[in-house]
Amino acid sequence: MTAPNNLRVIIDGRPLVPARSGIGVHTAEIAGRLSVTPPPLIASHAEITNRQGIERCRFRVDRAPNGILWQQFVLPRIADADVLWGPHGTIPVALRIPAVVTLHDFSSITMPGRHLLKTVLSFNVFISQSLDRARRVAAVSKAIADEAVRWFGVPRRLLEVVPNGVDDFFQPDDGESGNYILFVGTLEPRKGIHDLAAVWWSLPEPRPPLMLCGDPGWGMRLPDGVDVTGWVDRERLRTLYQRARIFVYPSRYEGFGIPPLEAMACGAPVIATRTGAIPEYAEGAALLVDPGDLDSLRAAIVRLLRDEPLRRDLRERGIERSKHYRWDRSAQLMTELLFEAARG
Repeated sequence: MTAPNNLRVIIDGRPLVPARSGIGVHTAEIAGRLSVTPPPLIASHAEITNRQGIERCRFRVDRAPNGILWQQFVLPRIADADVLWGPHGTIPVALRIPAVVTLHDFSSITMPGRHLLKTVLSFNVFISQSLDRARRVAAVSKAIADEAVRWFGVPRRLLEVVPNGVDDFFQPDDGESGNYILFVGTLEPRKGIHDLAAVWWSLPEPRPPLMLCGDPGWGMRLPDGVDVTGWVDRERLRTLYQRARIFVYPSRYEGFGIPPLEAMACGAPVIATRTGAIPEYAEGAALLVDPGDLDSLRAAIVRLLRDEPLRRDLRERGIERSKHYRWDRSAQLMTELLFEAARG
């Protein structure tokens, strides 16, 4: 008799090739928890050096000059499986097996000038046909699901919200908080780094140091006077969250926005913008402002720096709220979608 969880899954592993952030985190956290036999095969065009959390998966590398060519011409040829998961949102035009795609955001369409050309081409050229051909579509937030329906006509019956999450690794400790303002994410214009830097410079002295944690993205001139850590491993990242006096995430556009949720889980008081899924998971547990509203951002930062009881309250609310967003649950939802797609 066939085991109830027997399903051959192949995953487009391109998000796992660079240092993990955003889509790469989502891909790894879910891939390592998929309840399928045999373990999922992660295929890629280059070596995946960071296999933390995905050790049980199988791997295949077919080297290609770039990820787009590999996805369109190599992946369909090697996709000998029951179903493909495309965590980048797109699938090969010539794919012959069922597929599930995950939508994280549409920023390459709405804000093409804030992305590399290769990113725009890899998504915008193939997204419409990919959504037409995918048997099931996952979206990381209700906001992105609504956009998929509105802009591409994706039927509601094919959509499922599979949110990002946290696990027990991200939790508070009993240590003393530091005296710095923390941002975590790729350092690029759409993350609102310039907004944050401008507001930080306007704070009354003595102002806490501003720490930017993440790899520089494209088109970003790092502001003067701030501390930049670059990419850090999970252990260092957790400590930064736990010790932050406040965490600020001023993004102009998000599909989900994982760092504020991780910060909440670690007990950092959070200020973030109302974009993507952030209002869905943070309303009432963080201070929220509109994207690009520098006056409101500054007022929220000044208020939270001065109000210790409010920081304690947001810390407790954030910890409790984060318990409702767990990677185990998201992986369970994705497992169900993959089985449904394979069955047709």
